[in-house]
This record gives sequence, C-alpha cells and structure tokens, in this order.
Amino acid sequence: MIYRLEIDDRHETARAVLDFIRQMASKNKAIKRPVAVTDFNKMPLTERPLGIMKGSFKLSPDFNEPLDDLKDYM
Repeated sequence: MIYRLEIDDRHETARAVLDFIRQMASKNKAIKRPVAVTDFNKMPLTERPLGIMKGSFKLSPDFNEPLDDLKDYM
C-alpha cells in the first residue's frame, strides 16, 4: 500500500520528519524513500501478484460444519 504524505520541507520539524523517513528507508527495504511531489506522478504503480499467500493457510476438515456455540439459534 502506498500512502501519499505531503510535507512542506521549509519548516524545521518537517525536515526532521523527512530525515527520519530517509533514515528508516535506508535500514528497511520495505519503506520507500520520500519522493518529491513533482516526481510522484511519474512513479510506476506496481500491482501485488495474485496468489502470493497460497498454501499459507490450512482450513480444518469441519470448516463448513455448524458451530456448537450457535446451535441454540438454529
């Protein structure tokens, strides 16, 4: 997921926030480096591949069976 956060870097606090984001991006590859707003529209949008979590979850054999807790309501 990509969030668009506009920061006016003329303010000291905003510059500190940008520096922090840049530092985090250098240590964590999942965090993208900040991009100037003029360059934001030029960034290519990437789609997540389908089926990336396939095989990660297992359902129990009685998944579709009624729950014992709800028998009073059926």
